[in-house]
Amino acid sequence: MNPMEQEPRTTERFAAVTSENFEAASVELTKLVWNGDYKKALPLADRIFAYRSERGDRDAALVNCASNYYSAASRLWKEGGVKTGIEVGKYMNTSLRALQERIERELEKQGGKKDGMIPVSLDGMSANQLDVMQTVYRQAGEMADRIPLIKPLRQLLSKEKDPVRDFDAAALIAIRAGLKHVDAAKETGKVVAPHTEIFLRGGAFDIAQRYGWKDQSTARAQKLFSLGDAYPWPPEDASPHDISQRIDEYGQAARVARHLRDIARAMKEGGRAEEFGKKAEMYAAHISDQKAKL
Repeated sequence: MNPMEQEPRTTERFAAVTSENFEAASVELTKLVWNGDYKKALPLADRIFAYRSERGDRDAALVNCASNYYSAASRLWKEGGVKTGIEVGKYMNTSLRALQERIERELEKQGGKKDGMIPVSLDGMSANQLDVMQTVYRQAGEMADRIPLIKPLRQLLSKEKDPVRDFDAAALIAIRAGLKHVDAAKETGKVVAPHTEIFLRGGAFDIAQRYGWKDQSTARAQKLFSLGDAYPWPPEDASPHDISQRIDEYGQAARVARHLRDIARAMKEGGRAEEFGKKAEMYAAHISDQKAKL
């Protein structure tokens, strides 16, 4: 069943998001997204976004908004392709507008426009937020030839014209800023979510592949395989109940394995592709959205 056509289950207790139920609503939203129940997830996401915005947390809320709508768009695109273009475009443009507002808010913090348009630094965003940004922009780059999408604010993001298209240029800037955060955290002994670094580096690999940068593709793939070997994979013999209690951990593991599988396939590394492919199937088995994206 198309996730957008599912009958929404009852949501009475989250009809209004309040300080009393915000944490529970956030947990519920995470479960809904991993389970691919976007018919119910997106309205709840909108209510959580409004609640956070009203309480001064709009910067982070914008990135979460972008992530949720991107996830819905990518699920539809995976299952329906161009024939779902109108709905995919609507969700992707919501995601892109959220990111553009986030960038504009960052520009305002840095003093606004000076002598016309100036590039904005993304250092004020977290590595995780920058990962969301690069993921959305890269996917937009793949979709842009087939569905109408709003363009990224390229003039705010770069002084120089990159030898790549607008969406990929914006993605690369987010990747570089994100990896800068990752490296800084490692130097100071701070904990870095391992999936964040993998997705950032995976984004850089995908762009290198798209433009035929063979040496960069090879080097980035080998680094990613090393990170995959060191990834803290959760137990493979967990019960469906245990997975449901740790759905974010297992969902991220499914995403990591799927991305590493795709990178191995692109590099024609059959053994690696089989290894990560088995992991992807195993971790996604009880997580509907990830299973559909295999």
